[in-house]
Amino acid sequence: MNPNDTRIANLIVSTPSNAAPGYYGFKLFAASSLGNFSVNTTLVINISADHDLSFSHTNIGVLLPGEESTTKLEITSLSTADGSWTWTSTVTAGDCSTDLSELQSNIIEGQTYEIEIEVTAGVNTHVNDECNVRIDGVLDEDSSVTESYEFSVFVGEEWGLSMVLPSMITLDVGTQETFNVAVTNNGTENDTISLVGIDSEGITFTNPEPVTLQRGESQYIVVGVIIDSSISGDITLNFSMSSTNSGTETVTESGLFEVREFAEFSVSGPSDNRIIITPGENSSISLNLSNQGTRDLEFTTSITGLPNGITVLSGLEGVSLTAGESTDVSLEMSAASSLQPTSNLFTITFDSVYLTESITLDLQITDRNEVSIDAGTDRIIASPVSDSNLTLMVTNLGTSSQTFVAEISNSQVSDFFSISVDKLTLTLGSGESGTITLSAREVATGAPESGLDMTVSVLSATDSSVADSIQISIIPTIANGQITVLSDKDTGKPGETINGNVIITNLGTSTDTMGINSVDLDCGLGDTEIELGPSMSSSPIPWSCTIPSDETAGVKVLEFRLTSASRSDMVVTFSEAYTVQPSWDGEVISFKFEENDLVFDESVDQHTISVTICNEANTFVEGNLELIGKNEPQMDGVFFRAGETGINSTYSLASKGCQDFKLMLTPLNLDGFYAKLTIHSSSQVLGQTVRDVSPELRAEVGGPELAPDGMDLGILELNNKNSIILLSSGWALAAIMLLYIKLFRKPSQAEEDEEIEEEIPLGPNEVRIDEYDKVTCTNCEARLGVPEGSEPPFRFTCPQCETRIRVVE
Repeated sequence: MNPNDTRIANLIVSTPSNAAPGYYGFKLFAASSLGNFSVNTTLVINISADHDLSFSHTNIGVLLPGEESTTKLEITSLSTADGSWTWTSTVTAGDCSTDLSELQSNIIEGQTYEIEIEVTAGVNTHVNDECNVRIDGVLDEDSSVTESYEFSVFVGEEWGLSMVLPSMITLDVGTQETFNVAVTNNGTENDTISLVGIDSEGITFTNPEPVTLQRGESQYIVVGVIIDSSISGDITLNFSMSSTNSGTETVTESGLFEVREFAEFSVSGPSDNRIIITPGENSSISLNLSNQGTRDLEFTTSITGLPNGITVLSGLEGVSLTAGESTDVSLEMSAASSLQPTSNLFTITFDSVYLTESITLDLQITDRNEVSIDAGTDRIIASPVSDSNLTLMVTNLGTSSQTFVAEISNSQVSDFFSISVDKLTLTLGSGESGTITLSAREVATGAPESGLDMTVSVLSATDSSVADSIQISIIPTIANGQITVLSDKDTGKPGETINGNVIITNLGTSTDTMGINSVDLDCGLGDTEIELGPSMSSSPIPWSCTIPSDETAGVKVLEFRLTSASRSDMVVTFSEAYTVQPSWDGEVISFKFEENDLVFDESVDQHTISVTICNEANTFVEGNLELIGKNEPQMDGVFFRAGETGINSTYSLASKGCQDFKLMLTPLNLDGFYAKLTIHSSSQVLGQTVRDVSPELRAEVGGPELAPDGMDLGILELNNKNSIILLSSGWALAAIMLLYIKLFRKPSQAEEDEEIEEEIPLGPNEVRIDEYDKVTCTNCEARLGVPEGSEPPFRFTCPQCETRIRVVE
């Protein structure tokens, strides 16, 4: 280009078919070929939208007169952009109206949108009437863009029937009954309707002619029915309704109707309508009552025309019969014994609310010949001791005097019982009674306990068919009894008494003489005998027993024995418990020595004596023995049970029991002494401690025999030399000499030698007391304490190994 030159060029822009509407910007560049200059600018292009819609519709449901139907409008977007549309609907022809489900829609590009239109037909429309509808749409973004669509909807038809059956209708049986049924045309067009009642067993309908009804019209139709008499109460009647237009569709309904009950009743008696009765007896006839209707009936019964002396025992009670039910009623009557033969007519009437029926019967009273025999019981308890009697009552139940003969069949009982009666014939007037006394006694044992049966009969002397009998069981007596003991005092010590009362009861089957006494103890009953009838009890019989003096403590049993005079083998015993209290007189333990005086010398240095202890209490005791007395510490005493080897001073004794012991005594001091010893027992009796002391046991222990060595004056001792001086001097001089000797004498050489005498060696089993006042056993090396108060020399036994030890200085 030349300088300042201007040129124009055409720029062609093509838009793709799928380009979206909107503004698009482009940059345009220009530059010199030498590359030292360039310019640019921006070009903006607006692509506008193209809006177009496609419509179709679908009718949903049938449009009926006065009702509405839905039409679905399908809108397909053919636009190049989304659009918001506003809709209106217009009825262009026909009796109908429309209503849009929405008035504004946003339709997306390329998609399908649905709108529902409610079309309502006018109430006066009929089948095949046409309703034309137009839909107009305006684009909200550009009102110049519009769309329009028209479619038609045709009015259809529908058939419907209904009926209403009457309620609370009551029908009689056997007659033509009519009632109204309301029928309605629920369809949209006129219709011809036919109503039919469905026959069933016992039910027959008279069906009406068909009727034509406008749509929505109702009308009553008269229906006739005949109900058979076999039906009553609530029944269900079935109906069917159809029309000429509805085709195979029918309407069925069932209604509940009440069939009135009706009453029909009959009564019948025996074939001859006669009842025969004997004076003094009962007679009955059976009447058949039949309810032949459908109503339940309640009858009250009455009777007329009966003569005096006839009493109705049963059959006049009220009767209830359900529909169709039959029953037999027994009419029982009693005739007084004084009635004479005669004939009467009487009438029985059955009366209900709905009807009344009667029946007339012939009552014939005949003569009577009858006798009865009875007794207060059907058994005799036969005793071997005395006769048992039974009184039989014979009654003439006839209407004239009769002589009756008694017969006794006793062959089955004669082996064991003797049977006798006080009379065999009785003459009795009408209604008169007499007695026969029957006696039985057991003559041999062995009859079964259940007894043996015999028959006593009475017969008319003129008519053997007039008879009666009774069976009597002859039962051997059963002896049994019961002892009831009432204790007033049931505890005591030996020698005291217990007492109370005893009652005896005869549990046997006949009167019996019963004896009561006590066993083991004499309770003062002796040979008491009491006669008692069956089930009778005696008055209280006092008893008193003395508890034996040697009885041990504890619960004892006093036995009473009951015997029978009728049965020697019947013995009933009863044991009554009583309590013997613990008791002893003074001492619990008594002692008995083999010997009481013991002498110990050089030849006898140990004594073993027998000691027997006895329990004087009447209860168990236990304890131990202990040796106590004067100079007892200088005497070693140990106890051994008889027959045992070990030392044992304990005892356990039953009441009045004894135990033998051996007491071994060994002097511990050999210088000689005299001992008085006793044995003490410490007993445990019923939780308390009782101490008893034995008789005195005396022991004399002799010392060694030594030559006289002076004199012992009590306040001092003199040797032989001083004793001679004392005896040869006068008494005054003797006193002075004694005082001098006492105060100023020097010990002699012999005395000094005694003080410094050397220790003598120990012999076998000899020990000395150490500085701790203990000794060591020569056998088991046990360290032992010496008996308190003992001075050597003495002996004692090692308690551990029982070795005899001699303790020396």
